[in-house]
Amino acid sequence: MFARRIAAALLALVLAVPLSGCGRQEDRYRAGSIGPKISVGISFDQPGLGFAQSGQYRGLDVDVAQYVVHELGYAESQIVFRQVKPADRERMLEQGQVDMVVAGYSITQERQKLVDFAGPYLAAGQDLLVRRTQNDIAGVEDLAQKRVCVAAGSTSGALVRSLAPQAQVQEREEFPECITALLSGDTDAASGDDFALAGLAHVRGGGQLRLVGNPFSHERYGIGVPRGDPELVGVIDQALKRMMRDGSFKAALGRASRSIGFSIDAAARTLHPGDH
Repeated sequence: MFARRIAAALLALVLAVPLSGCGRQEDRYRAGSIGPKISVGISFDQPGLGFAQSGQYRGLDVDVAQYVVHELGYAESQIVFRQVKPADRERMLEQGQVDMVVAGYSITQERQKLVDFAGPYLAAGQDLLVRRTQNDIAGVEDLAQKRVCVAAGSTSGALVRSLAPQAQVQEREEFPECITALLSGDTDAASGDDFALAGLAHVRGGGQLRLVGNPFSHERYGIGVPRGDPELVGVIDQALKRMMRDGSFKAALGRASRSIGFSIDAAARTLHPGDH
């Protein structure tokens, strides 16, 4: 497991380097000390965040992952991207199948019982996607007796059930399945984070879908890592802060939003490690 390799590398460095030595904390995490590759879990099917096509990976989460991993001493060629579905993120971290998850991963108290989070880095809000011709859904308050599709393992289902108890929540393994159901009329709305919904509507909606634009939650995206390595969390936090200071995050956020035609306030969306 990544955390154990890092712990071993740190112990070796503590024994080998005098206490008076200097240098960035990240220098202790150089790739040569902890393994030749690093495995990062991302979404493969969320345009704007994490999207895989023809062996290429694009999106804000991909850019964030590449920046952070570079700060840990890895070259881009040493990154192994693995697909993570919402329902599998904690399990894959716990079982060591991935070393970190950067996949529109909202920080919640329940998840923090299972994994650790660095960040946050991005603010999102849960919203609704409907057919462009629909006029009967303007917000979560209109979901009574409506069929609402969500991705299994996301925070969306529980929130819709809480705020609209009479809604008929339909869970799908992968979120694009909700888009298919919405286009075919098998569901009345899809619920998820607005950034992800905008990306799916842009790429898969064929101009037939629209974002309601009435968010009903405040999501904070973080980077998930296996529990028990607070020093690694601190190192990732420092990398995220540098990404924001040097303008790389703002540039990545701009590219991502433009790629899906989603107009956002970059300053309002940008979070910093420690933001609540």
